[in-house]
Amino acid sequence: TPDHNSNPHRLVGTSHDESDGEAMELLWQLRSQRRQSSPELPETVTRLTAPDGSLLYLVGTAHFSDSSKKDVATTIRAVQPDVVVVELCQYRVSMLKMDENTLLREAKDINLDKVQQAIKQNGLMSGLMQILLLKVSAHITEQLGMAPGGEFREAFREAGRVPFCKFHLGDRPIPVTFKRAIAALSLWQKARLAWGLCFLSDPIRRTWRSANRRTFWNRPCLR
Repeated sequence: TPDHNSNPHRLVGTSHDESDGEAMELLWQLRSQRRQSSPELPETVTRLTAPDGSLLYLVGTAHFSDSSKKDVATTIRAVQPDVVVVELCQYRVSMLKMDENTLLREAKDINLDKVQQAIKQNGLMSGLMQILLLKVSAHITEQLGMAPGGEFREAFREAGRVPFCKFHLGDRPIPVTFKRAIAALSLWQKARLAWGLCFLSDPIRRTWRSANRRTFWNRPCLR
């Protein structure tokens, strides 16, 4: 009867398990070494402490801002988080792969099928608003030379470099947001908004352009 301990399959399996365990341990050590206990973070970052002692770093950003991308990258690299949550929903997850050329192409390629799909998915008014806002984003992208949501893409990339870090979408579905926003407007306000979006052609002023290249924190902090 062959010796049970001499089973080659058992030895290979054990060796493989040990190798995986060592790799996991190395990754844990790597993250621990990178994680700063008292990091110097941008002024747009608010640190919150949960009742269980968990730390939350809230980064205020602007969608069209190089500074925001730098703030996000700096924060993730310094704190080496367990979880990164971005203000996106499943309907806008494509933004994580969208660049300036893609956005401009999508805006220029608005056809009847896209309009019908948006209306079917979000309702008449919300669907039309979604198409119009896409045009607005393309207009700003063309003016500023950057696509919206750069801070989300930066967060996605940096989270992928942190061992064992999870990436979550943490926003309300955009169809719900559109429907609530449209419902709050009067018929006259809806008409004015649609008209303004349809005929948006003014160049972005230099002061506005400069301001949006900085990061803004315009939401109340939890205390």
